[in-house]
Amino acid sequence: MKKILTEPLIHFLLLGLAMFILFGLVSKKEDGEEVILIDDYDVDNIIASWEMQWKRLPTDQELKNLIQQNVRQEVFYQEALKMNLDHNDEIIKRRLAQKMEFLSNDLATIEEPSDEQLMSYFMAHENDYLIPAQYSFYQLIFSPDNRDDPKKDAVVFLEQSRYKPPSGMENSGDPLPFPYFFDEVDATNLNRTLGMDFSESLDSLPINVWSGPVNSGFGWHLIYIKEKVDPRVDDFASIRNELVRDLEYENQKMMYNQVYKEFKKNYNVVYELNPDKFDDAFIEFLREENSDE
Repeated sequence: MKKILTEPLIHFLLLGLAMFILFGLVSKKEDGEEVILIDDYDVDNIIASWEMQWKRLPTDQELKNLIQQNVRQEVFYQEALKMNLDHNDEIIKRRLAQKMEFLSNDLATIEEPSDEQLMSYFMAHENDYLIPAQYSFYQLIFSPDNRDDPKKDAVVFLEQSRYKPPSGMENSGDPLPFPYFFDEVDATNLNRTLGMDFSESLDSLPINVWSGPVNSGFGWHLIYIKEKVDPRVDDFASIRNELVRDLEYENQKMMYNQVYKEFKKNYNVVYELNPDKFDDAFIEFLREENSDE
């Protein structure tokens, strides 16, 4: 026992505990007793969180434990604030900033937009809701893996076969790493399969004849378009839910920016950067960016 009491680490811990207790006593003497209020709103939230996680209501004992945990958390939270433990804590900063963002988002979505607002938004962003063009076509490929000049070979074959029907031609050209016939494939999926902007090359091609050649990362393609459906806009009723979601997101961004600008008026942003790493032009650039936010 004597050996333990003579250990420097024990002395340090005891001194720390004494300072912590002394701080608590001084705080109470200076501020008086503080009140931690647990009201119906708090208990309802506790019950709702439990029910969301466990899919049932808590028992009386479970609810008592949850409330006691809430009180314990509030006590430590208040004492941590008094001791300035939240200062320069990145996790706390991030979490509180997120809460402020959530509050601004809530302000933007208090009321669901009306049909008139949705229609106005729809008309202003009509191109964002286009259904991509759709194609049904056959294809042959002439690959650089098998030929010295695949484009030339494709052109020669096209001159000989432009008006031939696609049936019976699936073994012409080189082996395909994808289907000979694409049935009602939209432009987005087509570009995903054959490369960016491949579908744009099909827009100017005729129907019911072989044409091309069209280039992709696989080689040179000869195309026989059977059917083409131009891009079109779906009707308002079909995309109403999507419009609600997108308009609410736009409103949230706008509200967030407005709230941020109002808050930022209360602060002076000062940059103290190492001039060896960041020149005056960059610092001025930062100031300009902030002033435009």
